[in-house]
Amino acid sequence: MSHPRTVLVTGASRGIGLELVKQLAALENGPVHIFAACRNPDAATDLQSVVKAHSTVHVVTLDAEDDNSIDSAVKEVQSVLKDEGLNLLVNNAGILEREGVSIPDAKRDVYQRHFNVNATGPVMVTQAFLPLLQKASSASNSANMGIHKAAVINISSTLGSIAENTGIEKIVDHTAYRMTKTALNQLTKTLSIDLAKDGILVVSFCPGWVQTDMGGSQAVLKVNDSVSALLGSFSKLTKEHSGGFFAHTGQPIKY
Repeated sequence: MSHPRTVLVTGASRGIGLELVKQLAALENGPVHIFAACRNPDAATDLQSVVKAHSTVHVVTLDAEDDNSIDSAVKEVQSVLKDEGLNLLVNNAGILEREGVSIPDAKRDVYQRHFNVNATGPVMVTQAFLPLLQKASSASNSANMGIHKAAVINISSTLGSIAENTGIEKIVDHTAYRMTKTALNQLTKTLSIDLAKDGILVVSFCPGWVQTDMGGSQAVLKVNDSVSALLGSFSKLTKEHSGGFFAHTGQPIKY
């Protein structure tokens, strides 16, 4: 199994992002540099514990809503990588708020915050790290697309699928979240076309309904099981997958 040499994960202070960092760090012959990006590293005690246990993990301050923060993060990553590029960017940071999202109670600022973090954030982060992804791709000896070469993985949700929206909104009121994940999937498809010439693979993944702060205790998947399956699916990605939307198991999801 071929692993990326360098990885950056946003939203790495907890949940799926934190578990991605943990499992990447534990891989045999895994990444040499894992950049765990989050808004407030000083408060990320669980992440700091991972850093102490694994010298390959570097904590980076990155707020997806703050362009200056993103630019500073790029400089920090570059200072570690030196002449190397970035093989894998995982846009994982996201929010799901419960108030002000139903149509009767919708609040503009709540919707705008969802879009800013869940959709516009990945645009700005990908734009900022694109030169490093391009550098990794051009330096690779492989003719095949994949996370070993250069890839952007957007953590989406089945709730963002228009085809799969069959009425669960009557039970689970996540309209703002749904809309932003649909937008994120459009970004994935567009980038997969635009970046094909650079040999950069771009896909969306749904981690499933996971027992995290966002998913809640009633969720059906444990975070370690979801992430283990995700990493297995990541490792199998090829050119044919670029632009697609997949479950954590690797099964395709309709947009």
